[in-house]
Amino acid sequence: MPAAGERSLAHPVPKQYRVAVPESTSRGRVLLLTLVTLAGAWLRLFHLGTFHATTFVSGRGQTQTSRLASGAGVTTTSEASDDGPFEPRNSLRLWLVVALGAVLRLVALGHKSFWLDEITSVAIVQQPSAAFWHFLWHEEGNMAMYYVLLRPWLHFGNSEAIIRLLSVLPGVLSIPLMYLLGKRLFGPRAGILTAALFALNPCAIASSQEARAYSFLVLMVIISTYCFIRLMEGPSYKFAIVYGLAAGFTYYFHYFGVLVAAAHAVSLVAMPRGKWPWKQYSVAGVILVFLAIPIFWLIHAQNVRHISWVRPPSLLEFYHLGAFLAANGGKAVGAVLLALNLVIVGLYLGKLRTEWRERDNDLQRWRHALVASSFFSPIVLTLLVSIVRPVFYHRFLIICLPAWVLMTAVGARQIRHRLWRTLAVGGVCVLSFVSTVISYTRVAEDWRGATNVILSSAQSGDAVVIYPFYAITGFDYYRQRNPHAPALHLFTQPYYGVGDNDETLLQALSPDSRGFRHVWVMVRREGPARDDLQDDSPAVAAKLQSVFGTPAVWQFKDITVLEFGR
Repeated sequence: MPAAGERSLAHPVPKQYRVAVPESTSRGRVLLLTLVTLAGAWLRLFHLGTFHATTFVSGRGQTQTSRLASGAGVTTTSEASDDGPFEPRNSLRLWLVVALGAVLRLVALGHKSFWLDEITSVAIVQQPSAAFWHFLWHEEGNMAMYYVLLRPWLHFGNSEAIIRLLSVLPGVLSIPLMYLLGKRLFGPRAGILTAALFALNPCAIASSQEARAYSFLVLMVIISTYCFIRLMEGPSYKFAIVYGLAAGFTYYFHYFGVLVAAAHAVSLVAMPRGKWPWKQYSVAGVILVFLAIPIFWLIHAQNVRHISWVRPPSLLEFYHLGAFLAANGGKAVGAVLLALNLVIVGLYLGKLRTEWRERDNDLQRWRHALVASSFFSPIVLTLLVSIVRPVFYHRFLIICLPAWVLMTAVGARQIRHRLWRTLAVGGVCVLSFVSTVISYTRVAEDWRGATNVILSSAQSGDAVVIYPFYAITGFDYYRQRNPHAPALHLFTQPYYGVGDNDETLLQALSPDSRGFRHVWVMVRREGPARDDLQDDSPAVAAKLQSVFGTPAVWQFKDITVLEFGR
């Protein structure tokens, strides 16, 4: 939350702005409502036997039958003890979990300010049609499919809540699909636990409340992985085509989607000998390569300055990745949740090791390896690419989230003692819920508050200078939404057709130092707050200081507002 500070001038005391849930839906009420919903759903899960002592992959109550799948002769596992009368209750539990996940993704949807990447999404799709398509092809093809979907969505409105609602839809849809994925791999009980953990996962919830492509990306990862499993277990040209299209279109929501199909391919080393459906997989491969050609062309042809800020891999970034997948970041709660998740994931890897040794010609070994490959392969491939150009960044690796949740669910089921298993899963759920509640008020960048403090005090004709130049979209979005915004002169390098170069400001101030009553400066800067312009434009800083003297200062999350005036 932004902290407001000021240096005294002959102006009214600046107001303090903070992004918070309004009085009518106070944080306490939101917390109470969500907690009651969570408690009810959680008790229902216990009552219906989510943690039944007879668990799949625990070695107890497990029955196996072999059948020929589409003539391929592959061995599959059926869950006789988990089928039958369990299924109707399983459906009820699933919809309770979906309802809970939907509530968590809709709470406080529009209460936080957009951060710059979200505003950039809006600025891109608001361009005229010709400029929009030119931009996707020549400037920024990453997340192209999301921009294509967001463009008509803006007809419903341009508020934060309406725009973010587009990301909620795939976020909610991913919950039942995670159930189908978990069920297909490890049985219904593992499927419902996977869906519950995904519904509560803070990273999945945060991506569903953000005007970016990541929620769609996760959905496509789940769909393509499910189709890949169907292709491998029951080879057919129909599923080969469906898988090729699903995995191929994943590329267009984010370039890292290419790594999803690569992770699937790596898992084939664990396929039973002689059971690889190479003909059908070759058809899928042709489709994948065909859909990848435009992506690789865009990567080659477009300027890579948009990822020039990515630093070389470090141990700290590995921690950020783990905390991001487990808790969407955070310090205290995030660190504890990450530690608990790592212990449970370790149990999953132990199960994988056992399967690898004991099931030399069984699909069950491949299923475990597929999940592990879906998590580790993108990380390893990204590290290899980073030798040439750093691309290892935790947000990009959200493609590992479904595998992370699956490993947590199946790993927890390896805990044989029912009490410890309940405590482990309950701990993950409670910590995930707490982390989610904290994230509702964790502001990335407070452009709403920073813009409002200017618009509420500025007069028509005042000047506004913004650093860096591309941050002008943050100010411009909230200025356009304010019907009472005064007419202001923007001085910054033109971006998306808005703004004027700051050198023009120096020229305007030179002949008449009283040409502007006030000059407002917005500085976007990550890390510790600063109250000067020396790092951004020493010439402008010196000129404004000589004309107006010491400025008033407002500090917001990653944004500083300076008011120069008399």
